[in-house]
Amino acid sequence: MYTFIAATENIPRPRLAMAAVASDDREAETRKDGIPVSLSLAFGAGVLGSVLIAVGATLADRPRHIAHRVVLALGWLWVACVIGFTFGTRSGGGRAVNLALLDVANPADVIDFLLNMAMFAPGGILLAVLRKGVWPAGALAFVGSLAIEVTQYLTSSGRTADINDLLSNTLGCIAGYACAAAVGKAAHHIGRRQRYAHEVDRLSHL
Repeated sequence: MYTFIAATENIPRPRLAMAAVASDDREAETRKDGIPVSLSLAFGAGVLGSVLIAVGATLADRPRHIAHRVVLALGWLWVACVIGFTFGTRSGGGRAVNLALLDVANPADVIDFLLNMAMFAPGGILLAVLRKGVWPAGALAFVGSLAIEVTQYLTSSGRTADINDLLSNTLGCIAGYACAAAVGKAAHHIGRRQRYAHEVDRLSHL
């Protein structure tokens, strides 16, 4: 460290400042290059599409329920992000198809499985708002995930069409739906108890 300080003492300060700025620029370029262009485009399309859907639904007053409009807008954003993360990131596998079930002894595979579940959980939450039922939600996630895996295989994208992705995506959607439904049911019971207590208190003061 002392050698570096001594060596830089003879360098003019303007040159040191220019070197620091150039280093910051290189770091910024590295950060930008670290995000795939396709992922950025997918996220941008998701944000823009969700805003347009929200505005269009508000102007058309369709659907009637505001919650359904929110689901449509957020659903578009979620689908765009899923497509971006699926096709816009590099694959760690080398095979075109993997039909071997999850190796629970491999931490990397387990983490990948859980991350895929987390990626599809928001879809289950959105479907729970629409009250489509847990099994229809799981079936929709299965079909959507199957379409992704088949597309990966047919387009030779370099990513592995993995049966574990199919399972984790479906389970993630079901888990998201179940959690949202449980929270909604608990909130409904709490609200009903509060209304009952308020009514009892009102009658007691008559």
